Amino acid sequence: MKMLGKYALLCCLSILAPTAHAEKATILLQEDAPLEITNYTNRYKSPDRVGDGTVIHRANVKNTSNQPIEAYGLGFYIFDAFNRDMGRPFVGYAMDRVVVDASDDPGWEQRPGSAFLFRRHGHGLAYVAIVRFEDGTIWRADDSSITKQLEDFELLLDGESGE
Repeated sequence: MKMLGKYALLCCLSILAPTAHAEKATILLQEDAPLEITNYTNRYKSPDRVGDGTVIHRANVKNTSNQPIEAYGLGFYIFDAFNRDMGRPFVGYAMDRVVVDASDDPGWEQRPGSAFLFRRHGHGLAYVAIVRFEDGTIWRADDSSITKQLEDFELLLDGESGE
């Protein structure tokens, strides 16, 4: 019986250990966005041959508007293992039609300088940047709201790093 308990503990630790130092993901709030990001993950990917590697972004989005979406872009801010901003936001575009109440699962590969600094301790933020509806109208994110949330997030990071 003791052996069974040790085996169960070992199984639990082997499942939890890889996630102990995983990259983090946060979805920014956007009440008026026509798309809802229902899930967001990211991870560092080692280079195939040479270079710094990449950051992989995966999301699940749902069309919460009252009309079909023809294309959209999600924005991503990333922070390295030392809580430093890794540069301008990356916007990944999807030219996928998403009907009302339907979902889509886009993914992108970002190539920031020194991407290896994102490995294990990086943090990514995701938001809906832009949407094109079937009727041709364009919805854009409220930049002031995104900036405010980004500033609040950076203040939290400063608190974590003791600055």
